[in-house]
Amino acid sequence: MNERIHSTRLRRVQFGVTAVAICIGGSSSRAAATIYDLGTLGGAESRGRGVNDAGQVVGSSYTSAGWQRAFLYSGMPGNGGTMSDLGTLGWMESIGYAINASGQIAGNSYTSPSINLHAFRYTGTPGSGGAMVDLGTLGGSSSYAWAINDDGQVVGESVASGGFHAFRYSGTPGSGGAMVDLGTLGGGDSKAYAINASGQVTGTSTLASGPSHAYRYTGTPGSGGVMFDLGTLGGTHSYGRGINDAGVIAGYSQVADNTSFHAFRYSGTPGSGGTMTDLGTLDGTNSYGWAINDVGLIAGYSDLAGSADQHAFLYTGTPGVDGVMIDLDAWLNSVNAAEAAKWTLSRAYALTDTGLISGEGWYDDRGTGGQTAGVRAFLLDARSLVPEPTSLVLIAFTGVTLCRHRRGCRLNGRRRDHLRPLS
Repeated sequence: MNERIHSTRLRRVQFGVTAVAICIGGSSSRAAATIYDLGTLGGAESRGRGVNDAGQVVGSSYTSAGWQRAFLYSGMPGNGGTMSDLGTLGWMESIGYAINASGQIAGNSYTSPSINLHAFRYTGTPGSGGAMVDLGTLGGSSSYAWAINDDGQVVGESVASGGFHAFRYSGTPGSGGAMVDLGTLGGGDSKAYAINASGQVTGTSTLASGPSHAYRYTGTPGSGGVMFDLGTLGGTHSYGRGINDAGVIAGYSQVADNTSFHAFRYSGTPGSGGTMTDLGTLDGTNSYGWAINDVGLIAGYSDLAGSADQHAFLYTGTPGVDGVMIDLDAWLNSVNAAEAAKWTLSRAYALTDTGLISGEGWYDDRGTGGQTAGVRAFLLDARSLVPEPTSLVLIAFTGVTLCRHRRGCRLNGRRRDHLRPLS
């Protein structure tokens, strides 16, 4: 099952960025932006999909033998950090999608040389007792895990009667752990993409009338749990991709013309004043909200002007008030030009409350004496963009557009299907 990603346009932030912290009662020192290439498992490509506050990153990388494997990156890049292969559930390929505070990982793996994948939860230290455990299915042949919370609850989707259904897995595999069907919004299919600390879930589900809508699921499955329809930005389909502990959701939705998707933030109570707000784009056709932290910052990616290329973004502030979509590739160039010259940051998939961001981009260090050119998982330290609790952080943008075309199209020109997804 290929992960189809859709997008859109509205507000452009391809400017130099100056972060000015005006502290209440004092001054502040913020860390400079640093970005790390996490390398590969011996193959040509890697991408980061999840990150925790300790800076551990999970994702997928090709091996020297050409197989795609889930990885865990731990430690300081360039100073003892290592990318570890997490293995599989029995056959050659796997992908890691999310990691919690204790280092537990959720993802998918083939169990045999067939098209069927199973969701897994990985616990422990790779090479020292760590184990990947099959979470089973809802009775069908396949299942997929997309997210995990700090209690070890995993959400995803599984083949069930009539189609794919969203699930929440709780407990210990093999010792009372269970995958529970979350149902649908009336149609045949649903998917769960994110879960917060209290067990609220977001994803997408088909309606009885056919379209797929983002939802928020609250409560205990089978005992009062309810899936609430979040609607759309005026179009037909919408998808919830991230949820924070306050229940605020990030995702993407078709807009009224039904030809493009825009990133959104949904806040409030569904059916009682809840609102889905359009976050715009980086001046291109589409944008996708992918993750949201407890500060309310949203990470994702957007088409640029002309929609021939995409850049990772971080959305800060309140939509319609002081909200702004920051082009992370342009921002990195403005604060750390030496490292930015090696990168085109194409997609941000995960972020922490402290401002660590992981994703994928085109990395090329050959102009500075290196030998690498390819799609790479990155870890970006963007803490300077996170408002401090005791500070009012103003982000001022210069009026000079940065000319990025020397780097901006490299990823687009080099295989946009760079990593063949397992789901």
